[in-house]
Amino acid sequence: MSTRLERLKMIKDWWRPDKISPELVKKFIDIYPIYRNDTNDPNFKPQKEIVEIQNKNLRRQIELCAKYSPYYKELFKKHNIDPSSIKTIDDLEKVPLTFKKDYMANPEAFKLAIDKPTFYELPWDVTFTTGTTTGVPTPFYNTVHDIYSISFFLIRSSKICWGSPDGIIFNAFPYGPVPHIGYLRAITSALAIGASVVSGHTGIPHPEFPIHRRMDEAIRMIETHKCNGIMGIASYVRRMIMRAEELGADFSSVMAIHVLGEGCPKGMRDDLRRRLEKLGAEDVFVHNGYGFTECQGSFSECTELAGNHNPSPDLYFIEIVDEETGERKADGETGLIAITHLNRRGTVLIRYVIGDIGRITHEPCPYCGRTGDRLLIVAGSTYATRTKELVKLKGTLINPAILSHEIENTRGVAEYQIVFTKEDPNDPYSMDKLVVRIAPSGEVPLEELREKIVDATFGAVEMRPEVEFTTPEKIFDTAVSLKAARIVDKRPQVV
Repeated sequence: MSTRLERLKMIKDWWRPDKISPELVKKFIDIYPIYRNDTNDPNFKPQKEIVEIQNKNLRRQIELCAKYSPYYKELFKKHNIDPSSIKTIDDLEKVPLTFKKDYMANPEAFKLAIDKPTFYELPWDVTFTTGTTTGVPTPFYNTVHDIYSISFFLIRSSKICWGSPDGIIFNAFPYGPVPHIGYLRAITSALAIGASVVSGHTGIPHPEFPIHRRMDEAIRMIETHKCNGIMGIASYVRRMIMRAEELGADFSSVMAIHVLGEGCPKGMRDDLRRRLEKLGAEDVFVHNGYGFTECQGSFSECTELAGNHNPSPDLYFIEIVDEETGERKADGETGLIAITHLNRRGTVLIRYVIGDIGRITHEPCPYCGRTGDRLLIVAGSTYATRTKELVKLKGTLINPAILSHEIENTRGVAEYQIVFTKEDPNDPYSMDKLVVRIAPSGEVPLEELREKIVDATFGAVEMRPEVEFTTPEKIFDTAVSLKAARIVDKRPQVV
């Protein structure tokens, strides 16, 4: 019987694009009972069988919504939809899209009001979406049934991204005033597979209860516990690793970085890997999961940039839709990402538009062989781009995600921010101006870096920016915000 460290060392490079194969994936799964015993994992079934499972679960979920969901009972009535006619995932196109504004207007209406709940339908917890236009978090309710299914989903998510029950995971998500899935599900996922978890407990402090730690203390915890993996928001994890460099920390035990909450382009992954090498870590797997509150977890990569696998297509049906018509897009086409819950009892959403633009495929993964749906790269080297980040500048519609990709791949950039403003800030009708704020790493002379940023920007969006140099803290202050604000539109709204 191999030891824990021997098993970790053995699987360390199986996830590399030049090594991964369906055979190695099976070998990995066979090592751990928590994965091996999941013989009904849809991602290893033929596509026809996956659809049959989805159809069966959808019929039961629609029936529950028709009886107990205040929002969907009214929606079916308003649009003369017979719920019993929705028998397959293709029938879902009869149902209008649900948008965030609908959910935010009355989140209680999306919670199943079951009149005689069983033990499993009793409330368990509530998490909140963040980044709403009003600034008020929107609650998302989980029952006992839901929290069990979430744990199951997270086991499958971990299985895809080579999460080892032998691992020691460091939770770098902040412990903040709003219960969010990052902090909570990092713990849930580690415990669900039987791994150990260490939480940094950084975040916005409460003056009455001094329970938080500084970033430097969190870094020393990674050293002390010899953590194998780090989970957190991409920009925060990067800042933490940069600080670890300044402290001369020993991260030689780190094998994988699981970053979520925002895109982690290839340039950022390479930057993280280079910095970790200086801290003693070798060949680190930088995994960028696609997570969102409405699935209470994240879609996972089997290897870098291979696609974000849906860990449980029997629980969540994902489609790419046209914003205007609601019609489903074909595989490979770009549109809005919409989710339909197939097996939930708390907050339930049908054809809910998450707010991201993406692409999907149902072709078997050429790396791991899984047969379920997979989100594909949509801009630069990221899987989704926020709809609000598609902006019109100087009369031209541009996608800043493409510009972000180019800046991320420019040597000499420690932090960056893309700002849309006006030539005259006091004149809302003056010409638009594009400013790229850069916190340099010191690797490249400033004038050379300025030229590189100008060239990269022009190549991405065919516009020449004003380049402004500043310090990392003025772009992203970890004591103030959870994520770095990469896209800032300072232009006044003209009525």
